[in-house]
Amino acid sequence: MSDTHTSVVGPVPDAGEDRREKVDRIFQAINSHDAPGYVGFYGADAVIYTTAAQEPVRGTAAIQREIEQWFTAMPDMMLQLEELLVDGATAVSRFQLVGTHTGPMATPSGEVPPTGKRVSMPMAVFSREGEDGLIVEEHRYLDMMGFLQQLGLA
Repeated sequence: MSDTHTSVVGPVPDAGEDRREKVDRIFQAINSHDAPGYVGFYGADAVIYTTAAQEPVRGTAAIQREIEQWFTAMPDMMLQLEELLVDGATAVSRFQLVGTHTGPMATPSGEVPPTGKRVSMPMAVFSREGEDGLIVEEHRYLDMMGFLQQLGLA
C-alpha cells in the first residue's frame, strides 16, 4: 500500500488529486438522481460486480439502466458517506443507502411492487480507476438479506 489516501476528514497533503472531492461529486450525482452525470464517472467498458445482481454489470449503458432501476424503486434514495480510503487508483467507500420503496423494483426473479417501507442498507464499494481517471472496475458489497428483511420480503 502507498501513502496516498484520503479519509472522511479530507485529503492527505501531497496525496495527488483530491479523490474525496471526486467521490463527493459521484454521491451528488446519485443523490440528485442524475443518472447520466453518475455514469460519466465510468469508462465505456467498466465492469461492476455486485451482490445485487446475478451477473456483472458491463458498460455504461448497463450501469445507467442499473442506477435508474434503483431511482425508480426508491425515488427518495440517498447515499450517506461514512468513510473513504484511497490507495493509488483504488478507492474504498463505506456508506448507507437510505430510501423508501415506493416504486416497482426490478429483480432477477421479476418486478417487486412497492412496499412503502423505508430502508437503510450499509454498503462498501471498491473502485479502481484507469489511467484516464474513469472507473474501470468496481466491487459492491451490500446487505441484500437485511434489505429484503426491511422490505418484508424475506
